Amino acid sequence: MDRIVSTLKSSVLCKNMSDEQIENFVKTSIISKRFYKKGSIVFHENDKPTKLYLLMEGKVSICKDTMSGRKILITEITRSGDIFGEVYLYMQVDKYNLYSVVQENSQILEFTSDLFDMKEGRLEPSHVIVFQNILTLFAQKAYFMNMKLQVLSSGNLRQCLVRFLLNQQKNSNIIQLFMTREALADYLNVARQSLSRELSALQEEGLISVSGKKITILQQEQLEEYL
Repeated sequence: MDRIVSTLKSSVLCKNMSDEQIENFVKTSIISKRFYKKGSIVFHENDKPTKLYLLMEGKVSICKDTMSGRKILITEITRSGDIFGEVYLYMQVDKYNLYSVVQENSQILEFTSDLFDMKEGRLEPSHVIVFQNILTLFAQKAYFMNMKLQVLSSGNLRQCLVRFLLNQQKNSNIIQLFMTREALADYLNVARQSLSRELSALQEEGLISVSGKKITILQQEQLEEYL
């Protein structure tokens, strides 16, 4: 139980909750801890949503296959405390239209759908806070999905890539990518080789410098012309 409470402390699910409230939440919830091997499926497309999932350790991808069999990466779950699958429970959708695959050996907490039971008199105070946190998370995910739509609708690969990079830029010309080259290619819905060629072209043209996951913007104004 201590490990579960420790993980929940770092999770958005239990944001702004005291240790006592988190312990109450754990005691009054139906939670199971499962180990998934690399390559395992957490849930399949068309499965009935019955659980909310929280990553304790490891890495999980949420994906969608096209009619031609091409895998599209929707998002990656990499941080301990991150949750997934909550939208389907809240919206009471009959089946998943995505699937979840484990990218490396992972431990995952699974909460039953009772977490969303809002019947009067049955909801613990700690569950009210969790529910409010989930609503905030919905808004954050909607924002990030809007950002992704902006990227993918930018035009050709270079325009999409530039939009993505500039979206990641904070207050300096150095961008630290949070995903692998393969994951970024899936995110942009292109072949990894095509992405690598475009990054190399931008570097050869003196617009950026690439070193692993670190990208340095060398010509800010010229890059912005692609927006």
